[in-house]
Amino acid sequence: MKRLAMAAAFALALSLGGWGQAAAQADDSTAPQTADVQAAGEAGDAQADPPGTETPPEDPGEGAASTDPGEDEDATDPGGDENATDPGDGEEAADPDDGSDEPTEDSAPIEASFSLDKATMTVDEAAEAIPYTITGLKAGDTVTAGPGGNGSITVDSDGTFNGELRGNTELRAGDTLEVTVTVARDGRESKTFTGSVEITAADDGSDAELSVDPKTQGLDTFLDNGVGITMANCTMDEEVTFTVKRKGEDATIWEDTQMAGEDAAGFTTFVPGTGGEDWIGDYVVSASCGDETAETTFSVTEEAEADADLTVTPKSQKLQDFLENGVNMTLVNCHVDSDVTFQVSAKDDPDTVIWDETQKAGEDAAGSVQFTPDGDGGAAWVGEYLVTASCGDKRAETTFTVTDDGSVVDPKLSIEPERLSGQDFINRDKGVQLTVTDCAADADVQFEVYSEDMSEKLYEQTATANDEGTAGVQVYGLGDDPAYYVGTYNVHTSCMDIPGSGKFVVTGDESGGGDGGDSGEAGSSGGGSSMPRTGAELTGLTAGALLILGGAAAITVARRKNKS
Repeated sequence: MKRLAMAAAFALALSLGGWGQAAAQADDSTAPQTADVQAAGEAGDAQADPPGTETPPEDPGEGAASTDPGEDEDATDPGGDENATDPGDGEEAADPDDGSDEPTEDSAPIEASFSLDKATMTVDEAAEAIPYTITGLKAGDTVTAGPGGNGSITVDSDGTFNGELRGNTELRAGDTLEVTVTVARDGRESKTFTGSVEITAADDGSDAELSVDPKTQGLDTFLDNGVGITMANCTMDEEVTFTVKRKGEDATIWEDTQMAGEDAAGFTTFVPGTGGEDWIGDYVVSASCGDETAETTFSVTEEAEADADLTVTPKSQKLQDFLENGVNMTLVNCHVDSDVTFQVSAKDDPDTVIWDETQKAGEDAAGSVQFTPDGDGGAAWVGEYLVTASCGDKRAETTFTVTDDGSVVDPKLSIEPERLSGQDFINRDKGVQLTVTDCAADADVQFEVYSEDMSEKLYEQTATANDEGTAGVQVYGLGDDPAYYVGTYNVHTSCMDIPGSGKFVVTGDESGGGDGGDSGEAGSSGGGSSMPRTGAELTGLTAGALLILGGAAAITVARRKNKS
């Protein structure tokens, strides 16, 4: 236990030493929630130490805290601190032989997750901002991101943090930007995440379109088949020049010239022939026709073919955010123009697909879609979901979670009793209680009662929900012949446009003069004579069989509770 406590203290000391100066420069009143990271100015700065790490001064007297208890009156004196823990002081002392391997709260690892919002960006997009998302943070956590300077920021609330890397102006098409993000928490070991962004050519407004197929392939396939290169939107019979260079090098390793065909496109295939493993790596392809130029990349790997990689952003979000924005899904390492299929199902019911979509993979050999739920559902969307995606014979899956934030109501209808005699139904002190709960406070709740075949509306009433989101009405027969009401009744409710439904059954009995059964359509004239009505008839409903029910409004909810 002592060793754990000392390790936590040592980690905290390193945290304060690494980020102390950056934290001292931050103004709590103006610190942005979104990280604004400025890149170092020169291309070579990307090789510098990660942001947030600083070399401590060699002389402790020049600003560094003294580590000699004899030179610092605040230094901890194991023999002079009244509050120091002494293993011999009694029951509060830690027992090094207690055998417990359970981590303490301070030593538990940081449970956070990191994702880059985009795996591929143009030069212009990356220079403006590279967005990323971290979930599972706690207020007071420090996030340091790079490349770039002044990248530390203190998170001011629990949950999800959205940051941006800014100022990466030295990037070029074909570069891969390695991103590092470190999360530090007082008393915990810091956690570091890494990711990468592929940088593509900026959109210069050119009409020319250059594509390669496949974007990624294994060495054996590349040596046998090469890579197909197409330059579109040229002029028929115009010369189209293609070149291939290794990424990061200026020397041209292959060049070819073709004439644009009737489709105004030039096509060629680069087949290396020999060379073996020397061909493994990343390449930049350039093409030109007339005044138009374009650029793209492809890769050769050791694997026969790169596996499909599926990402979902964000991995976790609150219900209202999900209903408004949905989730973004991307599957990479497919073939250009291949079909990419996405499916979403509940994690506990993976065989039932609740949403799917198919699209073509773009020039980056990736498919990307957004899933936003529509229609009714409300709080029913809370839960964990399984996402599967496939292209060709490749398949990948991942999950995302929607959490309840209390922003969406999920009203429920109760009917009491669901079965009663005709004699009790015409008794105004009994009847049937219809109650809607879990609605919003002060919301209007609509109640309707229909005949069994839904051909006639027999009753309708609007009640206002109380502070707890509950509203109710009581319905009963207006006549004095219980046999008239024998049958099944359909109940429909609406709270904030969210529907509810149920049924209740009125049976015949000896006291009510019925036939002892429960058959017959609700509201039919089973008694054979006209029904005397002693209750007030509702405005807006037609005469005749529709006027067989009366009722009282929401105050009956409280009244029935008092009776019980």
